[in-house]
Amino acid sequence: MGSFKFLKRNVNRIARAFLLLSVARILCLAFAGAILVGSFMIYASEEGRISYADSFYLSASAICVTGLTTVTISELAFSTQVIIMFLFQIGGLGIITFTVLVGILVVRGLSRSTRIAAFVFEAIDSHESTDGKSTNAPYVRRILLSILNISVSIELVGAFLLYWAMPEDLSGLPGDPNRLFLSLFTSVSAFNNAGFSIVDDLSFLSKEPLSLLVVESLVVMGGIGFPVILFFEKTLLEAFRNVMHRIEVVMETYLMSRALEEGKEPSWIYLVLIRMSFWAEERLALYRKALKGEANRIQMKLLLYGTLILVHVGGIGVLLSEWDNPETIGKFDFVDKLFNSFFLSVSSRTAGFNTFDLSEMRSPTYVLLCSLMFVGGGPQGAAGGIKITTFVILLMYLRNVISPQARVTIMGEEVSKNSIAISTRIYFLATISIVFFMLVITIANGHRHGIEEIFFEVMSAFGTVGLTKGLTPYITGVEKFLYPCIMYVGRVGVFTLLIAFTGHSGLGTLGAQDDGVKIQVG
Repeated sequence: MGSFKFLKRNVNRIARAFLLLSVARILCLAFAGAILVGSFMIYASEEGRISYADSFYLSASAICVTGLTTVTISELAFSTQVIIMFLFQIGGLGIITFTVLVGILVVRGLSRSTRIAAFVFEAIDSHESTDGKSTNAPYVRRILLSILNISVSIELVGAFLLYWAMPEDLSGLPGDPNRLFLSLFTSVSAFNNAGFSIVDDLSFLSKEPLSLLVVESLVVMGGIGFPVILFFEKTLLEAFRNVMHRIEVVMETYLMSRALEEGKEPSWIYLVLIRMSFWAEERLALYRKALKGEANRIQMKLLLYGTLILVHVGGIGVLLSEWDNPETIGKFDFVDKLFNSFFLSVSSRTAGFNTFDLSEMRSPTYVLLCSLMFVGGGPQGAAGGIKITTFVILLMYLRNVISPQARVTIMGEEVSKNSIAISTRIYFLATISIVFFMLVITIANGHRHGIEEIFFEVMSAFGTVGLTKGLTPYITGVEKFLYPCIMYVGRVGVFTLLIAFTGHSGLGTLGAQDDGVKIQVG
């Protein structure tokens, strides 16, 4: 009994100390803590079959949804594979969900904290009041539940489609996988942009266009960001409500006329339609009141157009560069060349899946893939990189410098100074970080690998992508702790780390007033 009181007292102390930390420091500690816990779970599950360094590397790669591995996943125990799937599910849900989950699961009463509520609304740029007089906990819980609901629903649908689309004969694959678990693992890994596979890679799908299309779709949905997904969900629900309302009016008119003419009671179909209409309206009302994180139309267009452009530029680039390379896509027919090229284009921005040996690619392809890794996907999603919105804002800012204008505009809308300032800082901090990590890794590597292989690996780790030229299984013990640091910085974000260490963002009051449309970046 005494030990229980001691434990409870210390947990309460930790909870109070946790609440006093800044949000940036909470994020950094939460991710670091999750990596440590995950490493012990993996090490215990393998019962000493792999070293702790490998367990730590795997845990960091899973939490940071990177996909780089120093061991063969197919040779791990089933329990370890489940643990890895659980870890990249947590990491892939994003910083917002992860933080709120930590609050709910670890710190008693944290979900009622106005500090955490303020962070959530600051992060999604909703500018709700959290002055301590009223609680925003219901809103925070609504956001959390909505993200979880969307994630699980998409992953289950993806698993079903993969189970249906993938080849029936899986004999000969590493680890002799169960078809159902393989579908589920791949779906969760794809949506969370993790890039892990229990059969080591997806080369067995290289001639299965439907399967590749399913995985690509999951990767894009996971990487485009939850604000955009929330926007689409609201739009679909509104469209559904309008359809139901029209059907309701037609049915009501028909049944009323029938009741007047024949004296019959309303059909059960009418009652069902009414119920569905009420459900849709209730859901929409909850969204309007509670969900304040959906993307605005400017951001949605930026992400959609940006994603389409990057996918097509990358796909066409890979297709042209590797067209006649017999070690990559040169051995495929035209359709398979097309699908595998675009699959790599989608995967290289964040997911890290591959359907052929990347070590045999040509140099222009590596340059193209590194560029896509650096840009990444959408904010508040599972993707890494500096994000599409950051990249577009930087391009528009550069255009403004070359051809001076009074304002930086995107699609006719002025961009807020705060968004421009953060985008600029993210770009320079990311560039400096990559140069620093390149220097450290080349020293630790000791001339065992070429600069091209190291640069590709560092970019893959920083962008939390997971593609490799085959260097990962041969890294040293020191590098097994250095690369997780790169993944950690890439996942948490250099800007967040800067705020955590300095206590401020360096932005001052820049853009405090309403000086333009605010676009989520970083």
